[in-house]
Amino acid sequence: MLKQTPDRPSDYLTEALRVYGLDIVESGPVRSLNQWQWQVNRLHAAILQRATELNNAVNIAEPVEDMDAFWTLATQTDAGITNLTYWDTFENGRRLQLERVLAEVYGSEQSILVNCGMSAIAVALGACKVRTGTRLLVGKSRYFETSGLIERHLLPLGVEIHAVDVAQPNVLRDALGGFRPEVVLLETIANMPSVDPVRDIAAWSASPSAPIFILDNSVQSALTQWFDLLDFPDRLLVVESGTKYITNDAMCGVIYGAGDLIASSRHYARDTGQSLQARALSYLDASLIRLLPPRMATHSRNVRTFATELSRSGITELKLTVLDSFADEGNAKVFAKGVGSLIYLVFGDFEGSDYKQLLTRWRQKARAHGDAVVPDVRAGFGWLKSSARVYETTRLNRADAPSYFRISLGLEDTEAVKASAKCLADAAKEILAGRQPALELAEFWRN
Repeated sequence: MLKQTPDRPSDYLTEALRVYGLDIVESGPVRSLNQWQWQVNRLHAAILQRATELNNAVNIAEPVEDMDAFWTLATQTDAGITNLTYWDTFENGRRLQLERVLAEVYGSEQSILVNCGMSAIAVALGACKVRTGTRLLVGKSRYFETSGLIERHLLPLGVEIHAVDVAQPNVLRDALGGFRPEVVLLETIANMPSVDPVRDIAAWSASPSAPIFILDNSVQSALTQWFDLLDFPDRLLVVESGTKYITNDAMCGVIYGAGDLIASSRHYARDTGQSLQARALSYLDASLIRLLPPRMATHSRNVRTFATELSRSGITELKLTVLDSFADEGNAKVFAKGVGSLIYLVFGDFEGSDYKQLLTRWRQKARAHGDAVVPDVRAGFGWLKSSARVYETTRLNRADAPSYFRISLGLEDTEAVKASAKCLADAAKEILAGRQPALELAEFWRN
């Protein structure tokens, strides 16, 4: 049976199970795939059990004895010294407690929790009072729902939007000087095969219009701590989809920032019903949030391992990109702690149907090693277990998008990651070999 190497100096799964007081079965210098899968299943069951227990006790408006008790509860809730709430959409004591832990782990002054990643972007824009006539600078390559927000809502509202190709040197710097934006909305790295990373970082603080920056950091989370990289915390909001790494069991979003900007974000979230609600909060655990750095380091390690193994396959038709594939000295600090969980694959002239066939064969081959090596097929990324999905032209995302393969590396140990990469390479070679006679026949008839 395939064994997994002990390449885990700070093993997330082991530490996470200890959070719940669960005994760890000692596996010696290596643990089998079955042991790893058992740990993942046990952790997930513990998270769900705890959430159920918390939700069984949740009141969205805690009943009290009299009005003196009500105002005492209100004071305690607003101070975050109780897990209860007098009115959930306004303030929740447990939400405040979790927000403080998130800010501590990320290295920001404060944070707020909202309903999802897109809520975080919308609330951040609202907190910056983006409205008719606001000059908003954005990147051309961006998450498709962010594009929908811009194109269907902000443009008709009369927001003056200037989109630039952040992958090109000096373009962002020149736009900051020429367009003089009031607000800048960027993604740390584009979540697509081009993986366009932001550039000209050193020039941001010198922007003549002193805009507020909103940075969508969902793909990197704790690996890229923007408050350490930039020197204008009073003009910076960092957002992320917490569903990727902070919890895999509830939709949530986070906004990190300081001072007046976070106060405005909190007011806007309250006024628009975007604060994360009590029953979703039950799926977040402060102790697991504190383990976010080792979790992210494990995802990143597995990206490197998978990419290295797949590159050894010698498949010339393969174009593989990870988040720092096009990094340079101007943005290298963005990736100093790691590269998230994502890998993008483009195989020659494969179409959507070819990628779907590849995914099926990869999973079939991986089953020979056990379920722990078989990638899940699901949307999103940052799952405990590796997953993959096919992006097809005209399906779900932008109509001009290419077809490609996106893999999210989970928290498996390295031998399982290597085995999975080899299974994918073998599946790709089979499909490429099967296509060759058809290509040769087509070439014959053309000639």
